Amino acid sequence: MVKKLSGIFLLIATFCISFSCKENKSLQELLKEETRAINRFIAMNDLEIIQEYPKNGVFKENQYFRTNDGLFFQVVDSGNGKKVKLLDEISVRYDYFQFVLDVAQGDTVKYLFPAYSNIDRYPAALGQPFYFMYGLTQTYTSTNSPMCKAWVIPLSYVGEEAVVNLIVPSSVGSSYDYRNITPVFYGNLRYTRFN
Repeated sequence: MVKKLSGIFLLIATFCISFSCKENKSLQELLKEETRAINRFIAMNDLEIIQEYPKNGVFKENQYFRTNDGLFFQVVDSGNGKKVKLLDEISVRYDYFQFVLDVAQGDTVKYLFPAYSNIDRYPAALGQPFYFMYGLTQTYTSTNSPMCKAWVIPLSYVGEEAVVNLIVPSSVGSSYDYRNITPVFYGNLRYTRFN
């Protein structure tokens, strides 16, 4: 009887271990999945990816610039001409965000600003803009907000009051997105104040 019970427990343990191994994906698999999802998102939205920033700073309606960091962004409005300076406090808002992996699988849910606080991973104060200090990298991410390095990159090209759309790979995403290999799209991200 003891041998039969031991055999049954061994069989159950083997099944559980082999099942969980199939469910866990390697880092390489997750990164490939992320790349496929971003490429699908680009194809689904009929986006043109350009390798050089437009000399006049004007983007076509479906055109996105790919940076060396892997960020894709489109300038909707280049702003009022005021350029960011080292240690300026930047205020950021956006209209909505989407999880690119979900969109690539047909889920088109848009999380409207300030509804990000309804998502467990971003329990920030409802309706408040996000702030970071330009040049102070430790302010670019936070465990309780979607702030990320990707929000800083377009500031080399645009000014205060600029509006951009971003396809953010996890490598330049928020701390949560980086840990979980989660690419995100931000619609109409605005740099509302430099000071």
